[in-house]
Amino acid sequence: MLKYLMVITALVLLATQAKAQDAKSAEPSKAAKPSDAKLADTSKNIVPLKVTVVFTEYDGEKKLSSLPYTLFLKADENSHFVGRVRMGVRVPIWIGGKESAIQYQDVGSNLDCSAQIAEDGKYILDMSLERSSIYPNSGEYPAASKSDEQPRQPLLRQFRANLALMLRDGQTTQNTIATDPLNGHIVKVEVTLNVVK
Repeated sequence: MLKYLMVITALVLLATQAKAQDAKSAEPSKAAKPSDAKLADTSKNIVPLKVTVVFTEYDGEKKLSSLPYTLFLKADENSHFVGRVRMGVRVPIWIGGKESAIQYQDVGSNLDCSAQIAEDGKYILDMSLERSSIYPNSGEYPAASKSDEQPRQPLLRQFRANLALMLRDGQTTQNTIATDPLNGHIVKVEVTLNVVK
């Protein structure tokens, strides 16, 4: 009988200790709940956005080319995420010297964009746009003409712009218009913002 009582007492003590340990392990998870709520709260403030940028070149009224680019980014109140697109080629350019050295130049488009939430369902976009291209008929221009000692050099055209736009979901704006000084072609930049649902 005494052995039976000792076994029951030992089982009761073990059960009490197990309950105490379970209660202790449950406390940190309760303490973690506020931070989980904080994470859920900040995720509600993040808005996924799609920004489409189109470079269009005109010769008078005639459209010559249209180059679209799309960036996916997020707008929130805390971090400043920057979406980036890099697209282009490396063009060899002869720089002379005894060994006929060649240097490579990046030609193409570079786009950087960040977004912030503004009032009344608007978003502020900070954009940095850069586009370079090779003139199709570089030989027509004196600076690109070939001498006896060097191969014909390409002429590179560059366009750079920093934009600050305020747009709503689904809104499109044609913000920048630039004229090429050599051939008079007009370059227009069109920006469209969409909230990703």
